[in-house]
Amino acid sequence: MSNTDLPEAAWVTALLTLPGMGPKRLNALLESESAADAWQRIRSGGSIQIEGLSSERIASWRSATASLDVAEYWNSAQQLRMWMHLHGSNDYPTRLQADIEPPHLLFGLGAQIPVNPTVAIIGTRSCTSYGKRVAFEFGAALTEAGVSVVSGLALGIDAAAHEGALSVEGASPIGVVGSGLDVIYPKRNTALWHKVGERGTLVSETAPGLGPLKWRFPARNRIIAALSDAVVVIESHESGGSLLTVDAAQDRDVPVGAVPGPISSNSSSGSNRLLVDGATPVLCIEDVFAMIGHQPPTTVEPGVDDDTRSSALLEALGWNPLLFEELCTRVTLEPSETALEVERLIAHGLCVRRGPWIERVS
Repeated sequence: MSNTDLPEAAWVTALLTLPGMGPKRLNALLESESAADAWQRIRSGGSIQIEGLSSERIASWRSATASLDVAEYWNSAQQLRMWMHLHGSNDYPTRLQADIEPPHLLFGLGAQIPVNPTVAIIGTRSCTSYGKRVAFEFGAALTEAGVSVVSGLALGIDAAAHEGALSVEGASPIGVVGSGLDVIYPKRNTALWHKVGERGTLVSETAPGLGPLKWRFPARNRIIAALSDAVVVIESHESGGSLLTVDAAQDRDVPVGAVPGPISSNSSSGSNRLLVDGATPVLCIEDVFAMIGHQPPTTVEPGVDDDTRSSALLEALGWNPLLFEELCTRVTLEPSETALEVERLIAHGLCVRRGPWIERVS
């Protein structure tokens, strides 16, 4: 395919490869002309009027346009089997179409973005075992209830939430990443990255081949917020990156909840501060359902009523506090089913959480 035959998406993709080309600069550049015309104007040395854009940056753009064969790059991108949707096209995700700052071009792997309820579970990379467990349990319980879990596929809370989601059959998680979809980051999440792409959806506004530069993540966080019916923070430091997603959610009137943590834990200092500032306290999965107005379907094993299941779980729990992992080894239920049943027993006052422990009280 020659340059004259390339679609608009090809030129937008090429523009995204230019050094420091973020969503604000791209939108300013394309405000009054096509992506192909913008590319040619940059390459030919035409005038570029974008607030805050230095002459050094413009020079780097001109150098980059001279060295990139757009047709060759576009053909290589096509081989990655991604879907690509321009803002305003019929295929562009409905959730982002009317956003206050939609990606000009969205790249995706796997399924299209689902239309069912969505909840973002976010938090610190350096989480505690308690935070990781809560994220896993919430990810599983939300998925079991037909809610897609949105996260950034970072280490820590993000990864635990998606691992919980993927523990449930029929999961449709959404991963929003800050690199090209062919550049896995972080490497430790390679297996998880592939699973989300195979069973759910991976999306990015970063062009193929580009790495995870630091400035891409705050921009990425607004997409997480825009794709979610609610944002739940599980452990965040006082100045953690999760708080940028919270800011983006508040800009979009997306409800924000936070799981309380120990006042002595630095990992919970930011999330606890959110509660002081008015975020919804999230003490159990039902609180998350209430945030999005979702009534999960009742699931009971064939031939087993709620009372029988409750009795079996309470018997397994006994009268000594247990960690969730220990309880899972004592029952035949899947972890996601165990998490849902524990939350139901808590709601009925039959057991409580005390830090990382589950304790029977009746």
